[in-house]
Amino acid sequence: MENKELLSSTLDALDRLMKMFVVERYVYLALTAASFLLLLYTGYIFVSTQTANKEVLIAIFGSSGLIAASSARISWFFNRAFTLVENLIKRISQ
Repeated sequence: MENKELLSSTLDALDRLMKMFVVERYVYLALTAASFLLLLYTGYIFVSTQTANKEVLIAIFGSSGLIAASSARISWFFNRAFTLVENLIKRISQ
């Protein structure tokens, strides 16, 4: 019975954690989507004009860096949340 209570309380804590950071996750998701669209647009401009001017290169590298940074934050958040569940499962199985 103790394992079920422990599992239930951990999943409740995980649910509360997800709800607390829902705005942050949506901000990172919107930032990633906007950066991806900018990357597609600047890639199109780069291919269609066939010139590598400074503005286009800055937009390409800047948007790809922003995608990487925001994706890393989202991945880090989910990794920490699921590590909590993983530790619980290890504790219950012992």
